[in-house]
Amino acid sequence: MSDTPATPPLPELQQAQFDAAELETLLRDIGACARITEVIPKYTATGHVPENASLTLEDGRRLLLDGGARAVQFRYRFQDADWWDTVMALPGGQFRLVRIQHHFDTAS
Repeated sequence: MSDTPATPPLPELQQAQFDAAELETLLRDIGACARITEVIPKYTATGHVPENASLTLEDGRRLLLDGGARAVQFRYRFQDADWWDTVMALPGGQFRLVRIQHHFDTAS
């Protein structure tokens, strides 16, 4: 028998593609129904985000719509769970969403 604890299964990914109007709706819903914990922009394929960057939901929205970032990750709490929505800008005014729900073990 092994003393190694079982590895929990990976969280399920949800994906969608949509236009700017649907992006506005998504961010409005997140802002109204969730508690934003962090907004993290991704400017280049290999670049790093400054550690002290503190962005708002509106900052992330503007970066996506104005083309100022390749992607923005919106982290928030909703219904006692942590959610990370990464929204990537695509050609033609389209956006791709990858959503993952995290269940962080807070017991130590």
